[in-house]
Amino acid sequence: MKATEKEIRRATTYLRKHRVVLDDIQSFRFMQRYTPEPDVHSSANLYGPGLLTLQLKSGGEKVLTVHLRNHPTALIHTLLMHEIPFANYTPGVKNKAPQPAVTYRRLSLYMLWYLAIFAACFYLGLRIVTIHTAVCFVLSLLFFGMSLYSIYLLQARFCYLKMEADALIVMSAGREIRYLYKDLRKVNFEFARELNATHVMELLDKDYRYRLFYIGRVPRKQLPEITTRLQQAGIDATCSLNTDKRHYHDVYHAS
Repeated sequence: MKATEKEIRRATTYLRKHRVVLDDIQSFRFMQRYTPEPDVHSSANLYGPGLLTLQLKSGGEKVLTVHLRNHPTALIHTLLMHEIPFANYTPGVKNKAPQPAVTYRRLSLYMLWYLAIFAACFYLGLRIVTIHTAVCFVLSLLFFGMSLYSIYLLQARFCYLKMEADALIVMSAGREIRYLYKDLRKVNFEFARELNATHVMELLDKDYRYRLFYIGRVPRKQLPEITTRLQQAGIDATCSLNTDKRHYHDVYHAS
């Protein structure tokens, strides 16, 4: 695995910020929960997308939450380029039996709310722009901007999945992203940290590029089935959601 100079610079800057040197890392785990305590509600346990656990040569561990703005792809490429073992990645074995196409989707009332916001803002923008004053022109731009932002949220935050015989398809309003199974290495399902989202899918493709999708329109009870199908397709797939939690911030069941 080769990393570009830009990726190396980004990765080393991020690690230096957290007082980690590449030569001090023995191995790493990514897209896996950090659970040193058996009690699932222990504050020492960390979960959510983008978790990077660095096993240090000194015997200690460093756990980092790598957000998209921290360029996780650059980090993974740089770690692999330095031949640091990816400890929790195990290539799967493909099942030759054909699998039927299945769509995993549910209705989201929250999505309908954003549709209503889009329609209302777009309508108000059209009505106000016909009034030829500077203030109305600015207001119309504001409403059009809000409608565009609503469309962005509908595409990025309300995804669902379709599985075919040879591909995993991420679908949302006006968008479809197709991943052939042979082009995927690792997939993990986790809770989203945002208050207005439930669960996410994080994946690494064949080139170790990291992607994160908000798949709240996929029924949570069907995630184990999707995980099994991905494993049968030869992908290192895991489902990390707790059975006794409804979302990331849920502490109702905590003792």
